Amino acid sequence: MTTTGRRPSLPIDPQVAVAWQAMMASALRAGTDSPTPGPLLATAAMLVDIAAGATDPTATATLIRRIAAWDRPESSAGAVAMAALAGDESLRRKMRRAAADRGHALPRWLAELHRAEPMSRAVELSGPFRDVDELVVGGIVPGGHALTAVVRVDNELGSRAVGGIAYEERLDDVVARIAAGTPDLSVRDIAPADARARLTEALRGPDLDVLLGRDTPWPRLRPLVRWLVALLPSGGDATVPRTVEDVDLDEIAAAFLASPWGRPWTNWLLAPLLEAVLGDGLANGLGDPLLWAPHHVARLLDPEGSALLDVDAARAPDLLRDLVRYGHAERGLRPGLTDETLAAIDRFSSPLLSAVRSWEDEGW
Repeated sequence: MTTTGRRPSLPIDPQVAVAWQAMMASALRAGTDSPTPGPLLATAAMLVDIAAGATDPTATATLIRRIAAWDRPESSAGAVAMAALAGDESLRRKMRRAAADRGHALPRWLAELHRAEPMSRAVELSGPFRDVDELVVGGIVPGGHALTAVVRVDNELGSRAVGGIAYEERLDDVVARIAAGTPDLSVRDIAPADARARLTEALRGPDLDVLLGRDTPWPRLRPLVRWLVALLPSGGDATVPRTVEDVDLDEIAAAFLASPWGRPWTNWLLAPLLEAVLGDGLANGLGDPLLWAPHHVARLLDPEGSALLDVDAARAPDLLRDLVRYGHAERGLRPGLTDETLAAIDRFSSPLLSAVRSWEDEGW
């Protein structure tokens, strides 16, 4: 594992190389023969991702030229698609001319891929806890082919892109289908320029799947998503709307303590506990200590965590129950979500209370 997110170079067995070339040629051939752009662009994106993981900054251009040198119609098409997804317009033109010189006809949509246009709509899909948003953007490839990407952005990891999927469908149809099958989902139109700014920031830096050594489809899709994002107008604002900024925990604590749910906790001896719980809640979603999902509860009540070590941890589950009831009502969450979080408190309390007894026996 490397800290840069780049994959170390390894020697490749010649037989493996031959088999890999045959597999890639087959995938490129299927993509070239497809009546829609998706299969070829997906293969091209995978190849760009492979090269992007190398330490050599010229690796992508080198791989594109080597694939074009296979001197097959499908490899010429793949080289043009890869150069386009890599954002190298000069190389794209060279690969297109090279294809013409070899007598390789490109699909019309691919020959005119540089004329692709963004869809006029971008959408933010948000759950009630705002721990993850999904940004939906799309483009139209010459010939009227629609491509839509749904990118998962984890707000608790600094608004980092952590997953995504692409569809050969129009954005409106994709959003309608997702919204119909997902309860508690908020659908909000956003300016395409803002979507570009937010996704550009979210896609910066190394991919977590690569850093953690996980083999998932998402990294192989990132070049296609970046290309779609680049179609959108520039000049947008990357600020996440409704971000809870400059949270005043004293004000939140005072409002809670003045409520019926907070009155049992007004004893000044319990102030450190309330401060610790609310402070941990700043890591919830967009930084709202009044929104608690089951996984937030699991984090706070984890005996291996440190948020409750120096406070009256044995009373944390009871405080959290009252804070959840108060906070969810303040934020307008439906009762079913509150019930799920309360059930999580019950589920994760026992390990914490056992740990507290152990700490007391050890004299902590």
